[in-house]
Parts: sequence; C-alpha cells; structure tokens
Amino acid sequence: MGLPGYITHYFEADHGPFRNICDLSEEEAGELVRKERSATTGFNRFAMGPDFLKWRREADDLLMRAYAEKFGHPPEGRPYFALLGSFDKTLTMFREGRKIEIEVSGFSERELTFMYPDHSHLVTFYGSSAPALFYQPPPDWDRQSFWGRLFTMTELQEEYSRLGIEKMIHAHKERDGWAGCYVEAHIWRRSLRAEHVG
Repeated sequence: MGLPGYITHYFEADHGPFRNICDLSEEEAGELVRKERSATTGFNRFAMGPDFLKWRREADDLLMRAYAEKFGHPPEGRPYFALLGSFDKTLTMFREGRKIEIEVSGFSERELTFMYPDHSHLVTFYGSSAPALFYQPPPDWDRQSFWGRLFTMTELQEEYSRLGIEKMIHAHKERDGWAGCYVEAHIWRRSLRAEHVG
C-alpha cells in the first residue's frame, strides 16, 4: 500500500494554525498551560503542568538537533507539527479542534520530515534528563532502526514496509491506541503560518 500524499495539521480554533508552543516565552507558555489545563478534551496534555513544558521544550530541541545532524545545518526555527495522512482522533485533544490538509508534493525534502512514532521518544534516544513522557522506546529499541531516525519523504517511501511501520500502526489502531497510530510530520517552512493566516 502506498503512503498518503498529504499531511494533516491539527490545531485549536482559538489559537489558529501553524504555531509551536516552544516559540512562546516561559511566561506566555505558563499562561497557556494554566488556561488549558482544566479543558475537557479526549487527552489533555496541559493537565501535566510544568512537566509537559519541560519535556516539550527538550524534545523539540532534540528534534532540531536531529535535523542538524541529518542535513548538516540547523533548521531556521522550530517546526510545526502534522501527521502523515490523517488520524482524526487527534481532534479530540482540542476544545475546538480544526485541521488543514496539505499535499506533500508542495514541500522540498528539507522542508518536511517524518518520525515514527513521534518525537517524544527523543528524550530517551539522546539520554536527556527531561521527563520521559508519552510513547518511549522499549528496552530492545536498538533492534528497531526507526527509533530516533528522521526520515525524508523519499526515505520513508523506500523503508516504510521494510521497517514494519505499517504493521505497527495497524496493530495500535486495532487496540484503539493513540501514540503509535500515525507517522509524525515536521513542517520546517516557517513562512507557512503567514501563507495560511495572512
């Protein structure tokens, strides 16, 4: 089965698309957590309080490190997040979830990267002291070469089936899971917000 030719960016209607919480100051991010921590959603990551922000900043920093290691130069800024194809259970993370679908063909290989299951596990992969929240590698993670790996679309197309990612996604969805049910996409084109919001 071929990979989807589009990505889906999910966001909170109140805040608009193509934003990264790590671009906020400590004060602004703290205020956002205080505002959102009691929201009734399918999964409220803000309810974790300070641990969520500590993990998120470190995981994002490590994702930027992985980008620099792969391409030989740092990205121009933090990425915006999306999923390859769609996984609309993600809408329940938001009070009023919205989504935008974008064709993969509109990006260069350095403007769009992918990771399975998502970048949360980088704190374990790189041995960070940040809280190991969300989906982390199993003890034998070094036997599965997708952990810690940043893929271009070409690389993902070539290795998706061989690495068993398709089977793992199917198994997680069969168990009505969340993490592990998608391939995470990173949009590195920082102008995208202006292109969509004006």
